[in-house]
Amino acid sequence: MSTTNAAILVEQKSNAFGILSFIFGIIGIFVIAIVFVPLSIIFGVIGLIKKQYVWSIAGLICAGIATAASPLIMGMLMVASAG
Repeated sequence: MSTTNAAILVEQKSNAFGILSFIFGIIGIFVIAIVFVPLSIIFGVIGLIKKQYVWSIAGLICAGIATAASPLIMGMLMVASAG
């Protein structure tokens, strides 16, 4: 009587980088954008490389909104309107 033990490896896809990008983008809109926007962009790009498109694109959009809503980042980019 012979028994064969075969292991089946199933690769689970994780959306961790995309979700982190989205969370940091949302936090960047309401809190300290100067810290959370770069994190959102970094994790969004990594997520896109790892083919986590939906969450990564949502995170990058939130990072863009946070950048536009942050006077500190806009001033650093010298895009702030002269008033």
